[in-house]
Amino acid sequence: MSKFTMNVKNKFEIDTLGNQDPTNDLSKAKWSRLAAGISGVTPAANETDDNTAYYDGDGFTDTDVTGKRITIAFTGHRVIGDAAQDYVASKFLAIGQKLKTLARWTDQNGNVIVANVTITAVVPMGGNANAKQTFSFTLSFNGKPTMTDKGGKAVEYNEDETSTAV
Repeated sequence: MSKFTMNVKNKFEIDTLGNQDPTNDLSKAKWSRLAAGISGVTPAANETDDNTAYYDGDGFTDTDVTGKRITIAFTGHRVIGDAAQDYVASKFLAIGQKLKTLARWTDQNGNVIVANVTITAVVPMGGNANAKQTFSFTLSFNGKPTMTDKGGKAVEYNEDETSTAV
């Protein structure tokens, strides 16, 4: 038995109705799984750091993370007829509010993160003539997401006490 958890244990979904409030009734969302044709998922926490040198540090700095911009990049191949992919691909020419919706990430432990996201960098097709069509996009979190543990209990996090589900 492997000691490594497979990435496929993470479940990603997108609301194809375009709802935008992660604290609202999520049963009104039409969740479509981002799975068909998706071969790679890369989350990133683009952090804002404050690097301040104090005299008592003898010229060396302390680093504090003061903000985050969470993104999740998806790559793979285009599956026409898949609800999640069709929704994302339909946003290729969109701008503004039309690119915002909800996303839900259930991690390998059953913890759930829900966020208002903006769909960015949509690549609805491409590649060589004799290859599968490529497909990629990024979900960029807008503001603070909500997080619940596998039992459905809200996980609170802030600058003083941080609990992470991932």
